[in-house]
Amino acid sequence: MITKSQLQSRIQELENELKSFKEQLNNFKEFRTIQDAAVGDTLEDGSIVVKKSDGLALLMAPTTTVGYHRWSKEFGDAFADIETQGFNPTQWFVPTTHQLQIAMRTVPDEFSSFGHWSSEEYCDMSSKVVSCFGIASLYKSAYKSVRLFRCVTY
Repeated sequence: MITKSQLQSRIQELENELKSFKEQLNNFKEFRTIQDAAVGDTLEDGSIVVKKSDGLALLMAPTTTVGYHRWSKEFGDAFADIETQGFNPTQWFVPTTHQLQIAMRTVPDEFSSFGHWSSEEYCDMSSKVVSCFGIASLYKSAYKSVRLFRCVTY
């Protein structure tokens, strides 16, 4: 025969288990396919949807792929970084200032306030950096974050 104390103990165990399940459910991140994803959603590969329009989506690489590099026309180090994480580097590009601004408005928590290189040069010695403060030019020898983007059809 089960005692009242045993029942109370079992109820407490079940309540703790239920609490654990609720925490797991709250932390569960649902990954979407590009067809059903909304702007701001994370896809299964970690890419984030920045913009969708007329069957074309602008995606941003996962935060784990962000590198800290000097500006260059090729950004070879940035493409090597993304390749080491299993992405095909030929599908990605360094975004323009406009694309970075769209992404920063869409998912601001995904960006460092220190700025990200754009693909745009300002002059022979400097290029454009986009941060939460706007667009600035910076010497190409400076190190800044590089976040790669890609376009996909859906």
